[in-house]
Amino acid sequence: MRLKTLTAFSALGVSLLAGSALAGPLVTFTYTNLSGSYNTGSTTFTASAVNNANLSTDGSVTRVSGPGAGTAVFNPGFAGGIANFTLSLSVFNKNNVLGTAQGAGNFTITDFSGSTLSGVLIGDWINFGGATFFNGAIFNSSFTGPTFVGNSGGFFTNVPGQPLDGSLVQLFLDAPGAGFFDNSFSGVSTGVAGQLIPTPATLALVGLGGLIAGRRRR
Repeated sequence: MRLKTLTAFSALGVSLLAGSALAGPLVTFTYTNLSGSYNTGSTTFTASAVNNANLSTDGSVTRVSGPGAGTAVFNPGFAGGIANFTLSLSVFNKNNVLGTAQGAGNFTITDFSGSTLSGVLIGDWINFGGATFFNGAIFNSSFTGPTFVGNSGGFFTNVPGQPLDGSLVQLFLDAPGAGFFDNSFSGVSTGVAGQLIPTPATLALVGLGGLIAGRRRR
């Protein structure tokens, strides 16, 4: 199913603190209409780029600043070849009364040349207004390969300060009938947005919802 407009996304107001100095992002990324799945046996949520009759993933990865700044755009229908987005997150310490759980895992973004951007994820799941959100920190994130290219645009990957820590990600999905990870599901439209910073800093997740909302497929 298509990603719905979730007004609660921007109103959630969940923040993660990591340090004391505010720093602007060096790299940002957004993807919409990823295919999300959950398996109750392994208690693991996964999301990946797809191109089928129900979902056609699109996204972008941006080097925000510096002489090599640019954006690699991945148009709807890009999935199926080398380029991809994959994410895996565990679900543990689940509390159905509070609608909370913890999660840990990793993500990898692959461009059309085989270069990657990957990192480790640790954070919290929240069930809010019928939708499920993940808010977490990204650790040890770095690029492989000299450039990162999409269907259009790209940039050099010599971003300073790698591996990049203290980054935040926000992911949400709407899986009707699944409860709060009470039942397995698959093929659920999932959106994710993240930003990478050079050093740990105090960052709120305000505004990441707007990144996804601006790119969501109707």
